[in-house]
Amino acid sequence: MTTREFDGWLFDLYPRGAEMVLWFITPDGGSVRLLDTFPMEFFITGPPTTIIQCVEALERAGDAVPAGLTQREDIWSGKQQDVFALRVCDIQTWKQTLPRYAKRFPDVSWYNADIFPEQVYFYAHKAFPLARCRVYAEGSRLTRFDVLDDVWDREYEFPPLRIARLEGSGRLHRQRPQLRSLTLEYEGRSWVWDEADSLLSGFQHALDDMDPDVLLTRHGDGHLMPLIFSAAQTAGFPLRLDRDDPPGDRRIETEGRSYFSYGRILFQDPDCMLYGRWHLDGGNSFMVSNTGLHGLLESCRLGRLPVQRGSRRSIGTGITSAQLAEAWKRNVLVPWKKSEPEDWKTANVLLKTDRGGLVYAPACGFYENVVELDFASMYPSIMAHYNVSPETVNCRCCSNSTVPELGYTICKRSGLVSDALGPIVEKRQDLKALRHAAEQAGNEEGRTIFDQRQDALKWMLVCCFGYLGYRNARFGRIEAHEAVSAYARKLLTEAKEICINHGWKMIHANVDCVWIMKERWHCDEINELVEQINSRTHLTIALEGVYKWIGFLPSRRVSNRPVPTRYFGAFETGKLKYRGIEARRSDTPDFIRDVQLEFLNELATTGNASEYNRMVADLLPRMREYETMLWRQEVAIESLSLRTVLSRDPEEYQGNGPSALAARQAHRAGLKFHAGQPIHYVLADQNNADAQRRVRVLALLDADTTYDPAAYVRLLRRALNTLLWPAGEELDEKHATPPWHKSAPKRRQSIAPPDPQLSFLEVS
Repeated sequence: MTTREFDGWLFDLYPRGAEMVLWFITPDGGSVRLLDTFPMEFFITGPPTTIIQCVEALERAGDAVPAGLTQREDIWSGKQQDVFALRVCDIQTWKQTLPRYAKRFPDVSWYNADIFPEQVYFYAHKAFPLARCRVYAEGSRLTRFDVLDDVWDREYEFPPLRIARLEGSGRLHRQRPQLRSLTLEYEGRSWVWDEADSLLSGFQHALDDMDPDVLLTRHGDGHLMPLIFSAAQTAGFPLRLDRDDPPGDRRIETEGRSYFSYGRILFQDPDCMLYGRWHLDGGNSFMVSNTGLHGLLESCRLGRLPVQRGSRRSIGTGITSAQLAEAWKRNVLVPWKKSEPEDWKTANVLLKTDRGGLVYAPACGFYENVVELDFASMYPSIMAHYNVSPETVNCRCCSNSTVPELGYTICKRSGLVSDALGPIVEKRQDLKALRHAAEQAGNEEGRTIFDQRQDALKWMLVCCFGYLGYRNARFGRIEAHEAVSAYARKLLTEAKEICINHGWKMIHANVDCVWIMKERWHCDEINELVEQINSRTHLTIALEGVYKWIGFLPSRRVSNRPVPTRYFGAFETGKLKYRGIEARRSDTPDFIRDVQLEFLNELATTGNASEYNRMVADLLPRMREYETMLWRQEVAIESLSLRTVLSRDPEEYQGNGPSALAARQAHRAGLKFHAGQPIHYVLADQNNADAQRRVRVLALLDADTTYDPAAYVRLLRRALNTLLWPAGEELDEKHATPPWHKSAPKRRQSIAPPDPQLSFLEVS
């Protein structure tokens, strides 16, 4: 059989029996499907007799075949360890098979056994999603492929993907699904089908004709795709959304799962992935919704994750897979069940170690000409530079470095996690530079692409520190987590000391950034300061910006207590930065967020505190106009919906708070909500004796529904008071009255903040 050769991008892959199915996109936009036999290996250790019994059982059942004794590196000791290697016979079902043998042979330790075969294939072939390849094939079988680009490339060619957007409406019901309409958008054109048409056949014909590589949906996993599949199954229609037959029977999943993570209840919709074609659900993907398509692809490339799986998994899955790739490259054994316990600590040691990042609380007030310096990716940079990794902290072989405060030692061996993170930190810095260059050149498309890609790496790097202390993480260990926090506290203290020694006043510092001010200074002083901090800490601190003015706000409950993460300010460039105010909160209604941002953008044009105060006085009448709109019911009710994430299933709520009332109302109406899902509702009549009439779920709004104007005026005044506070003005939030009841804003006596150099609170 003649060998054919072509160039293309590795688009998709998935296991089928003992083989891997690979899809390539060619430069002309075509797609090629090839098969490759993949004998995936795993390793076991244990008592010799038990090992023999386990190998015989695996071979007898046809689940694995022996490959003989070999050696791999033990992550904790760094030494080579004898292990017995086996090759999986059916890579498609192996993850479901493994637990049965683990239960049957509890004395056996399993390594590299539970990693998804697609990831192992990427590791073994030094490949990644959308890698540019030279492919050699004989018929439908892959002979080999050579990767032509590198996962660390800063700029790379994007394949000519055909991307279509799919929307639809209908009622998802187990026995009687009702698909009312479908809309397919592709290359600026739209196709719409409703119940009067041959909906499914028309949709299928259009899909076959355009043959998109990617289907984008919004909440397609939990609603639209199960609805389409269910409707086709009920109608007996041979629907073909995939390019390839699914391996095994496709189960139509409609129920997701609620889970607890980082102190919050979250919800994950069921997966609805396609074969040979991507289905990306923006409503069920953190990366798609927060970093865009290019951010998702960047994270999947570095994580060596199939794009559809990477879009539906947590950021931690991506950074863990990047670390697994490093382990595979170094022939390090990856245990199935982590068994490394936490070190024993005395109460005195626990007091030292159980601390987080360092915060110097600001003195509440309004400041001018403030400089903000920010450490770039501080925690991952510490891990990379100081070689902090689970196996290097308090290692068993040496003690050549001491962690500040804690006395922990750092091994001279190169750490697995630190080696995996170093290139990611460097790549993000380069992508930020490329984004800046594109912005300066007026290349908006390039700026957007580089911004999405660096943003994806930012989230991966943010997550890596948390995973370092996560008890179930592959490469997690609490002592390494504590060591990074100790280094961070020391480095922030050193940065503060350098600033003060150069005559700067410290206004605020929060974990990895500092706000400083000086009566007179020039740019060379900032450059010199940055160079000295970088030289002293061995990390990269950079100028975030110079504020024309910035206000550090007090707590709402205690007027003189500072809140480190509640401030807003305007840079000299006119760009705004704000944290902890209503415009940043996910539960703020759109109307109130838009009003606050409208005024904040106008205030950003002022150059100092005096101009700010004058503009606030000018804006007060317009603030009253927005209140009048609410009183007169002139605001669209949809823009007043509040969003809250349910902390439990609707039937478990007992109280009469707005969230509980909305959840119970939705449950009684037959709407399905679970713990961890967001629910949107409107404040209807807050004084009604019937609690159920106080809120209205957004999905249940009708023409007769009205909102409670007083409740929304109070919310609006709260948002506006945030902006009025620096000028000493204040609107009465408790006693909101219609505009025909005259009530002037109260005037607070403006109190100058104390010298910030004397007002620090050290908070861990």
